Amino acid sequence: MVFRVRSHSRSGWCLALIAVAALCLAPATQASNTKSRSASVHASYLALGDSLAFGYSQAKFNSLLPSEPASAYNTGYVDDFGKVLRLFHPGLRVVNDGCPGETTDSLINGPCQYQLAFPLHHPYSGGVASSQLSDALAYLAAHPGSVNPITIDIGANDALAVNRACNADPACIAAQAPALITHIATNLGSILQQLRAAAPNAQIIVLGLYNPFGATIAGADQLTMALNTAEAQVAGSVNARFADPFPLFNPAGAREQPTLCVLTNICTPLVDIHPTDLGYLALAGVVARQYAFHFGFGGF
Repeated sequence: MVFRVRSHSRSGWCLALIAVAALCLAPATQASNTKSRSASVHASYLALGDSLAFGYSQAKFNSLLPSEPASAYNTGYVDDFGKVLRLFHPGLRVVNDGCPGETTDSLINGPCQYQLAFPLHHPYSGGVASSQLSDALAYLAAHPGSVNPITIDIGANDALAVNRACNADPACIAAQAPALITHIATNLGSILQQLRAAAPNAQIIVLGLYNPFGATIAGADQLTMALNTAEAQVAGSVNARFADPFPLFNPAGAREQPTLCVLTNICTPLVDIHPTDLGYLALAGVVARQYAFHFGFGGF
Protein backbone atom coordinates (compact mmCIF):
# COMPACT_ATOMS: atom_id res chain seq x y z
CA MET A 1 0.00 0.00 0.00
CA VAL A 2 2.75 2.46 0.91
CA PHE A 3 4.61 1.65 -2.28
CA ARG A 4 1.54 2.34 -4.38
CA VAL A 5 0.99 5.77 -2.89
CA ARG A 6 4.63 6.76 -3.24
CA SER A 7 4.99 5.47 -6.76
CA HIS A 8 2.05 7.59 -7.84
CA SER A 9 2.86 10.64 -5.72
CA ARG A 10 3.14 12.75 -8.87
CA SER A 11 -0.45 11.87 -9.76
CA GLY A 12 -1.55 12.69 -6.24
CA TRP A 13 0.10 16.10 -6.27
CA CYS A 14 -1.35 16.84 -9.71
CA LEU A 15 -4.79 16.11 -8.33
CA ALA A 16 -4.09 18.39 -5.39
CA LEU A 17 -3.00 21.19 -7.73
CA ILE A 18 -6.16 20.75 -9.80
CA ALA A 19 -8.23 21.05 -6.65
CA VAL A 20 -6.36 24.12 -5.43
CA ALA A 21 -6.63 25.76 -8.85
CA ALA A 22 -10.36 25.19 -8.92
CA LEU A 23 -10.72 26.52 -5.38
CA CYS A 24 -8.86 29.68 -6.29
CA LEU A 25 -10.98 30.31 -9.36
CA ALA A 26 -14.17 31.05 -7.45
CA PRO A 27 -13.11 34.24 -5.65
CA ALA A 28 -10.89 35.36 -8.52
CA THR A 29 -13.68 35.04 -11.08
CA GLN A 30 -16.19 36.59 -8.75
CA ALA A 31 -13.96 39.58 -8.14
CA SER A 32 -13.72 40.20 -11.89
CA ASN A 33 -17.49 40.30 -12.38
CA THR A 34 -19.01 43.20 -10.48
CA LYS A 35 -22.57 42.51 -11.52
CA SER A 36 -22.42 38.87 -10.49
CA ARG A 37 -20.58 39.79 -7.33
CA SER A 38 -23.30 42.17 -6.21
CA ALA A 39 -25.91 39.48 -6.83
CA SER A 40 -24.01 36.94 -4.76
CA VAL A 41 -23.84 38.73 -1.41
CA HIS A 42 -24.57 36.17 1.24
CA ALA A 43 -24.17 35.61 4.95
CA SER A 44 -24.41 31.80 5.17
CA TYR A 45 -23.25 28.77 3.24
CA LEU A 46 -25.62 25.86 3.87
CA ALA A 47 -24.15 22.38 3.41
CA LEU A 48 -26.36 19.30 3.32
CA GLY A 49 -25.58 15.64 2.88
CA ASP A 50 -24.10 12.53 4.40
CA SER A 51 -20.71 11.65 5.87
CA LEU A 52 -18.89 13.49 3.08
CA ALA A 53 -20.51 16.78 4.04
CA PHE A 54 -19.78 16.00 7.69
CA GLY A 55 -16.08 15.32 6.89
CA TYR A 56 -16.03 11.81 8.34
CA SER A 57 -13.20 9.30 8.42
CA GLN A 58 -13.23 5.95 10.19
CA ALA A 59 -9.78 6.39 11.67
CA LYS A 60 -10.75 9.72 13.23
CA PHE A 61 -13.99 8.27 14.53
CA ASN A 62 -12.12 5.39 16.19
CA SER A 63 -9.57 7.73 17.73
CA LEU A 64 -12.20 10.05 19.21
CA LEU A 65 -14.46 7.49 20.87
CA PRO A 66 -16.50 7.93 22.96
CA SER A 67 -16.89 11.72 22.76
CA GLU A 68 -16.84 12.41 18.97
CA PRO A 69 -16.80 16.24 19.08
CA ALA A 70 -18.04 17.49 15.72
CA SER A 71 -15.42 20.25 15.71
CA ALA A 72 -12.70 17.61 15.28
CA TYR A 73 -14.07 16.81 11.82
CA ASN A 74 -12.68 19.94 10.20
CA THR A 75 -10.93 18.74 7.05
CA GLY A 76 -13.95 17.83 4.89
CA TYR A 77 -14.88 19.33 1.56
CA VAL A 78 -17.37 21.68 3.25
CA ASP A 79 -14.54 23.07 5.39
CA ASP A 80 -12.25 23.46 2.38
CA PHE A 81 -14.90 25.10 0.21
CA GLY A 82 -15.99 27.30 3.11
CA LYS A 83 -12.43 28.60 3.47
CA VAL A 84 -12.48 29.66 -0.16
CA LEU A 85 -15.80 31.45 0.23
CA ARG A 86 -14.48 33.26 3.29
CA LEU A 87 -11.63 34.71 1.25
CA PHE A 88 -14.24 36.89 -0.40
CA HIS A 89 -16.84 36.92 2.39
CA PRO A 90 -14.83 37.00 5.66
CA GLY A 91 -17.91 37.00 7.86
CA LEU A 92 -19.54 34.05 6.12
CA ARG A 93 -21.19 31.49 8.40
CA VAL A 94 -20.88 27.85 7.39
CA VAL A 95 -23.95 25.85 8.44
CA ASN A 96 -23.07 22.18 8.03
CA ASP A 97 -26.09 19.90 8.39
CA GLY A 98 -24.19 16.84 7.15
CA CYS A 99 -25.19 13.54 8.79
CA PRO A 100 -22.99 10.42 8.53
CA GLY A 101 -25.03 7.49 7.24
CA GLU A 102 -27.78 9.68 5.78
CA THR A 103 -29.86 8.28 2.90
CA THR A 104 -32.24 10.12 0.62
CA ASP A 105 -35.12 8.75 2.70
CA SER A 106 -33.73 9.75 6.09
CA LEU A 107 -32.70 13.20 4.82
CA ILE A 108 -36.35 13.82 3.97
CA ASN A 109 -38.07 12.03 6.82
CA GLY A 110 -35.48 11.77 9.60
CA PRO A 111 -34.08 10.95 11.94
CA CYS A 112 -30.35 11.32 11.43
CA GLN A 113 -29.26 8.14 13.18
CA TYR A 114 -25.79 9.54 13.90
CA GLN A 115 -27.30 12.45 15.81
CA LEU A 116 -29.05 10.03 18.15
CA ALA A 117 -25.63 9.07 19.51
CA PHE A 118 -23.16 11.81 18.59
CA PRO A 119 -23.23 15.59 17.97
CA LEU A 120 -23.49 17.14 14.53
CA HIS A 121 -21.83 20.34 13.36
CA HIS A 122 -25.26 21.99 13.35
CA PRO A 123 -27.82 20.27 15.59
CA TYR A 124 -31.24 20.25 13.97
CA SER A 125 -33.63 22.87 15.29
CA GLY A 126 -36.48 20.36 15.43
CA GLY A 127 -34.59 18.04 17.76
CA VAL A 128 -32.82 14.73 17.23
CA ALA A 129 -35.92 13.04 15.81
CA SER A 130 -36.36 15.65 13.08
CA SER A 131 -34.99 15.51 9.56
CA GLN A 132 -32.09 17.25 7.88
CA LEU A 133 -34.41 18.66 5.22
CA SER A 134 -36.74 20.16 7.82
CA ASP A 135 -33.76 21.84 9.49
CA ALA A 136 -32.52 23.20 6.16
CA LEU A 137 -35.94 24.59 5.27
CA ALA A 138 -36.30 26.11 8.74
CA TYR A 139 -32.91 27.77 8.42
CA LEU A 140 -33.75 29.14 4.97
CA ALA A 141 -37.07 30.48 6.25
CA ALA A 142 -35.31 32.20 9.16
CA HIS A 143 -32.67 33.75 6.88
CA PRO A 144 -34.49 34.71 3.67
CA GLY A 145 -32.25 35.80 0.83
CA SER A 146 -29.02 35.51 2.80
CA VAL A 147 -28.09 31.85 2.25
CA ASN A 148 -25.86 31.28 -0.76
CA PRO A 149 -24.53 28.83 -1.85
CA ILE A 150 -26.19 25.56 -0.88
CA THR A 151 -24.36 22.29 -1.48
CA ILE A 152 -25.68 18.76 -1.12
CA ASP A 153 -24.29 15.26 -1.54
CA ILE A 154 -26.69 12.35 -1.07
CA GLY A 155 -27.41 8.91 -2.50
CA ALA A 156 -24.20 7.04 -1.70
CA ASN A 157 -25.71 5.31 1.33
CA ASP A 158 -28.73 4.24 -0.71
CA ALA A 159 -26.31 2.57 -3.11
CA LEU A 160 -24.23 1.06 -0.30
CA ALA A 161 -27.37 -0.49 1.19
CA VAL A 162 -27.99 -2.32 -2.08
CA ASN A 163 -24.35 -3.42 -2.17
CA ARG A 164 -24.65 -4.85 1.34
CA ALA A 165 -27.97 -6.55 0.63
CA CYS A 166 -26.45 -8.16 -2.46
CA ASN A 167 -23.23 -9.15 -0.65
CA ALA A 168 -21.38 -7.27 -3.40
CA ASP A 169 -22.65 -9.72 -6.04
CA PRO A 170 -22.49 -7.90 -9.41
CA ALA A 171 -25.52 -9.68 -10.90
CA CYS A 172 -27.67 -8.85 -7.89
CA ILE A 173 -26.52 -5.21 -7.90
CA ALA A 174 -27.25 -4.89 -11.62
CA ALA A 175 -30.75 -6.26 -11.12
CA GLN A 176 -31.44 -3.73 -8.36
CA ALA A 177 -29.85 -0.79 -10.17
CA PRO A 178 -32.86 0.55 -12.13
CA ALA A 179 -35.07 0.75 -9.04
CA LEU A 180 -32.21 2.24 -7.02
CA ILE A 181 -31.55 4.99 -9.55
CA THR A 182 -35.23 5.84 -9.81
CA HIS A 183 -35.55 6.00 -6.02
CA ILE A 184 -32.55 8.28 -5.59
CA ALA A 185 -33.61 10.54 -8.45
CA THR A 186 -37.17 10.84 -7.15
CA ASN A 187 -36.08 11.70 -3.62
CA LEU A 188 -33.36 14.08 -4.78
CA GLY A 189 -35.88 15.81 -7.01
CA SER A 190 -38.21 16.35 -4.07
CA ILE A 191 -35.36 17.68 -1.91
CA LEU A 192 -34.09 20.08 -4.56
CA GLN A 193 -37.55 21.36 -5.46
CA GLN A 194 -38.17 22.29 -1.83
CA LEU A 195 -34.76 23.92 -1.49
CA ARG A 196 -35.26 25.88 -4.69
CA ALA A 197 -38.69 27.08 -3.56
CA ALA A 198 -37.20 28.21 -0.25
CA ALA A 199 -34.12 29.82 -1.84
CA PRO A 200 -35.06 30.87 -5.38
CA ASN A 201 -31.90 32.90 -6.04
CA ALA A 202 -29.28 30.77 -4.29
CA GLN A 203 -26.68 28.75 -6.09
CA ILE A 204 -27.36 25.07 -5.44
CA ILE A 205 -24.56 22.62 -6.20
CA VAL A 206 -25.16 18.87 -6.13
CA LEU A 207 -22.02 16.81 -5.52
CA GLY A 208 -22.22 13.42 -7.20
CA LEU A 209 -20.69 10.06 -6.33
CA TYR A 210 -17.33 8.40 -6.80
CA ASN A 211 -16.86 4.62 -6.67
CA PRO A 212 -14.53 3.70 -3.80
CA PHE A 213 -14.47 0.05 -4.86
CA GLY A 214 -13.05 0.72 -8.30
CA ALA A 215 -12.72 -2.38 -10.45
CA THR A 216 -13.10 -4.77 -7.49
CA ILE A 217 -16.87 -4.97 -8.06
CA ALA A 218 -17.72 -5.60 -11.70
CA GLY A 219 -20.07 -2.97 -13.08
CA ALA A 220 -19.76 -0.62 -10.09
CA ASP A 221 -18.16 2.12 -12.17
CA GLN A 222 -20.97 1.93 -14.71
CA LEU A 223 -23.59 2.06 -11.96
CA THR A 224 -21.91 5.09 -10.38
CA MET A 225 -21.85 6.91 -13.71
CA ALA A 226 -25.52 6.09 -14.27
CA LEU A 227 -26.38 7.43 -10.81
CA ASN A 228 -24.44 10.60 -11.53
CA THR A 229 -26.22 11.05 -14.84
CA ALA A 230 -29.58 10.78 -13.07
CA GLU A 231 -28.53 13.22 -10.33
CA ALA A 232 -27.21 15.69 -12.92
CA GLN A 233 -30.52 15.61 -14.77
CA VAL A 234 -32.47 16.22 -11.57
CA ALA A 235 -30.13 19.07 -10.62
CA GLY A 236 -30.61 20.70 -13.99
CA SER A 237 -34.38 20.58 -13.61
CA VAL A 238 -34.22 23.09 -10.74
CA ASN A 239 -31.40 25.21 -12.17
CA ALA A 240 -28.79 23.66 -9.88
CA ARG A 241 -25.30 22.72 -10.97
CA PHE A 242 -23.85 19.22 -10.77
CA ALA A 243 -20.29 18.58 -9.57
CA ASP A 244 -19.02 15.20 -10.78
CA PRO A 245 -16.11 13.71 -8.79
CA PHE A 246 -16.09 10.44 -10.70
CA PRO A 247 -13.52 11.34 -13.41
CA LEU A 248 -11.11 12.57 -10.75
CA PHE A 249 -11.47 9.63 -8.35
CA ASN A 250 -12.03 6.89 -10.93
CA PRO A 251 -9.83 7.50 -13.97
CA ALA A 252 -10.09 4.77 -16.57
CA GLY A 253 -7.70 1.86 -16.65
CA ALA A 254 -4.66 1.13 -14.54
CA ARG A 255 -4.67 4.53 -12.81
CA GLU A 256 -7.97 3.92 -11.03
CA GLN A 257 -6.82 1.83 -8.08
CA PRO A 258 -3.71 3.86 -7.19
CA THR A 259 -5.75 7.06 -7.49
CA LEU A 260 -8.31 5.66 -5.07
CA CYS A 261 -5.47 4.78 -2.71
CA VAL A 262 -4.41 8.44 -2.71
CA LEU A 263 -7.81 10.09 -2.55
CA THR A 264 -9.63 7.65 -0.25
CA ASN A 265 -8.78 5.43 2.70
CA ILE A 266 -9.86 2.28 0.88
CA CYS A 267 -6.27 0.93 0.83
CA THR A 268 -5.71 1.36 4.56
CA PRO A 269 -6.17 -1.47 7.07
CA LEU A 270 -9.61 -0.01 7.89
CA VAL A 271 -10.66 -0.29 4.22
CA ASP A 272 -12.46 3.02 4.69
CA ILE A 273 -14.39 4.30 1.68
CA HIS A 274 -14.20 7.91 2.89
CA PRO A 275 -11.75 10.42 1.40
CA THR A 276 -8.34 11.28 2.73
CA ASP A 277 -7.73 14.97 3.47
CA LEU A 278 -6.39 15.25 -0.08
CA GLY A 279 -9.53 13.54 -1.36
CA TYR A 280 -11.73 16.00 0.51
CA LEU A 281 -9.72 18.85 -1.00
CA ALA A 282 -10.30 17.33 -4.43
CA LEU A 283 -14.05 17.19 -3.76
CA ALA A 284 -13.97 20.84 -2.71
CA GLY A 285 -12.22 21.65 -5.96
CA VAL A 286 -14.93 19.91 -7.97
CA VAL A 287 -17.59 21.88 -6.12
CA ALA A 288 -15.66 25.15 -6.47
CA ARG A 289 -15.37 24.67 -10.21
CA GLN A 290 -19.15 24.56 -10.51
CA TYR A 291 -19.40 27.59 -8.23
CA ALA A 292 -17.08 29.44 -10.59
CA PHE A 293 -19.24 28.61 -13.60
CA HIS A 294 -21.98 30.81 -12.13
CA PHE A 295 -19.69 33.80 -12.54
CA GLY A 296 -18.99 33.19 -16.19
CA PHE A 297 -15.92 30.99 -16.00
CA GLY A 298 -16.22 28.31 -18.68
CA GLY A 299 -13.71 25.73 -17.54
CA PHE A 300 -9.97 25.07 -17.50
